Amino acid sequence: MTREPFPDMADVIAHAGRVAYRSETPADRDAHGALWARQAHAPHEGYPLFGKIHSARQRHAMLHLLCQICGQEPDENTDGVLWLLPTVPGRLPDDDGNGIITTYPPVCRPCAGLALRQCPPLRHAHAVLRVRDVQVYGVSGAAFTLIASSAVFREALDCPYDSPDLVGVVAVQQLLRLTDYSDAQDETT
Repeated sequence: MTREPFPDMADVIAHAGRVAYRSETPADRDAHGALWARQAHAPHEGYPLFGKIHSARQRHAMLHLLCQICGQEPDENTDGVLWLLPTVPGRLPDDDGNGIITTYPPVCRPCAGLALRQCPPLRHAHAVLRVRDVQVYGVSGAAFTLIASSAVFREALDCPYDSPDLVGVVAVQQLLRLTDYSDAQDETT
């Protein structure tokens, strides 16, 4: 939303060999020790900024497997949970043999149609999947080089929780690994 600007990384410093905030609280880190970006919270104020996802809402939807649009239960049947992912035309999302890594939460059936009509990346090309197995994988965020007490932005990075790079990343989005899935494109056409 326009009233929830993208997180400002100006307060990020290096402390004890990892990224930190000067006034860090326990709520700033997740159970894996990742530091999360701070972002204003003003739901329903302003208008949507496609591609600018609110960190806390995205994380909550991912960890609780809630619909990425309405925040309610996603569509689920015996084939799995419904997932709608942007992709390259004519291709399923990349799977290196270990599953699909995504920042997109699942979706309920009514919101899937809405998303296909209103989200520019999904209108261009998308995959519809039924997913039977989901694991928390890591974070997507801003990677910093730590120099003394300073943290200098290096690059955007997808970082597994078991990576040594995690100490230098400020998380912006939760990553999940989707495995044991099937193509469900016919469910939205």
